[in-house]
Amino acid sequence: MSLRDVESKSVKHTVTTPSESEDGDQPPRRLPLGKRILGTVWDSLDKSPEERKLIAKLDWWILSYVCVAYFIKYLDQTNVSNAYVSGMKEDLNLHGNDLNYLTTYWTIGYIIGNLPSQIILTKVRPSIWLPTLEIIWSILVIGMSGAKNVTTIYTLRFFTGLLEASAYPGIMSLLGSWYTPAELGKRSCIFQASSSAAQMFSGYLQAALYKGMNGRNGLSAWQWLFIFDGIIGIPIALYGYWAVPDSPSNTRSRWLTPEERELSIERMKTAGRAPPGKLTARTFLDVGRTWAAWLFSLLFIAHVCGIRIYSYFNVWLKSTHRWSVEQVNLIPTAGYGAQIVFTLSYAWVSDALQMRWPVVIFAATIALIGTIILSVWPAENIPAMMTGWILTFLETGAGALIIAWINEICAYSTEHRILIIGLVETMSFTFNAWVPLLAYNTSQSPHFTVGYKLAAMFFALEIVLTLVIAYVAKRWNLKEQYLKREASRRAQGEQRESSNGIYDTYP
Repeated sequence: MSLRDVESKSVKHTVTTPSESEDGDQPPRRLPLGKRILGTVWDSLDKSPEERKLIAKLDWWILSYVCVAYFIKYLDQTNVSNAYVSGMKEDLNLHGNDLNYLTTYWTIGYIIGNLPSQIILTKVRPSIWLPTLEIIWSILVIGMSGAKNVTTIYTLRFFTGLLEASAYPGIMSLLGSWYTPAELGKRSCIFQASSSAAQMFSGYLQAALYKGMNGRNGLSAWQWLFIFDGIIGIPIALYGYWAVPDSPSNTRSRWLTPEERELSIERMKTAGRAPPGKLTARTFLDVGRTWAAWLFSLLFIAHVCGIRIYSYFNVWLKSTHRWSVEQVNLIPTAGYGAQIVFTLSYAWVSDALQMRWPVVIFAATIALIGTIILSVWPAENIPAMMTGWILTFLETGAGALIIAWINEICAYSTEHRILIIGLVETMSFTFNAWVPLLAYNTSQSPHFTVGYKLAAMFFALEIVLTLVIAYVAKRWNLKEQYLKREASRRAQGEQRESSNGIYDTYP
């Protein structure tokens, strides 16, 4: 198949995408109704056979790796909550704010590692960088099982966070390099849903370990949890060396044919997605001058600080003394199950609407209602309390749409996309490192009077900022600004070269 054939097939089957409709880069090109319905159900059904085959391959290799890898990553990130209520608190004599500090040390490592990891990804292939770090942090998680005091856990949590910082922004950048805007929402949310599945699985796993493995070979159930979580990450990381295809313009993946590589390049070109370029000091300055870097950072800060609330669900369950340890681990899985359903529904609705911002607002509104219920604190009304907690789970999928939105708005530059996603993650988790220490002091658990109100404030702020970004994206188009800036620099460079030429030839 020639490149011209590829281009004609790609253009022929192009659909209206979220980036086109929201950013106004191109006039929408509409397919017949039947094709649009098929494209909404699953976005490859309205494509040519060649493109359907390519997308199926991408889904099989990329999605299989990123979803399972992030599933493992989230197990390793959040397992301390299950371990805390399953004997670690008593065995290591944890008290006061220690549970928050366990998360804080991980978060500090995550903050430090985030942006450097994104910068390294512009120099080192993702197929090498991402799996290698996963192997190392899996070994550290296994090491937590041998901790004799909380200081050891703090240290290992810090380095685990440092290495895990590569996963979320790196994978989101990878998805943005291969999928068009019409496809990106679903894949981003499917990827995001794997974190919910991980937290569900962690609850079931810890309940099973507490029942069947507690005390076996002299190890407590929480120690077995760290061992199991670490071991299962290593083969997944090894699979990543084969599955991750880097980017369309420099892929060395053996599961892609030369024709499919050409088609992948053309798909990204048609979607306005720029290939990797050169990272310079000027790139950092340009990113710092864009509204996207700071408005999206504020939006993601509100998102991350808001969803922190539901990690204390099992702490409240334990404090009521109504349920056993196994039940305390199992009940929150209902929230994670609902989270998966809502996250996937956000993806389909967002792609059908061809907009991200209305769905983000809807998700934040649901969680806001939950935080209002918890702020009122109807402690004796268990159904109301359960409803409030479950509703706080349902906003998480909006995070994937926010990152997909960044991938689309910043499609004009691979370096801008990668750096802004890294900056957004770094800023949000910087706040997440200290806000919970003030909002959710565990000495006040489970009635965090300040925390529940702050969470409500964050979700309300998320709604406002989403509306602001939707307006600003229309008003100040980043692609147009970038192209004008680059054209001006080229003109200045040509003018200097012309002036130098005149001086060089002057007798």
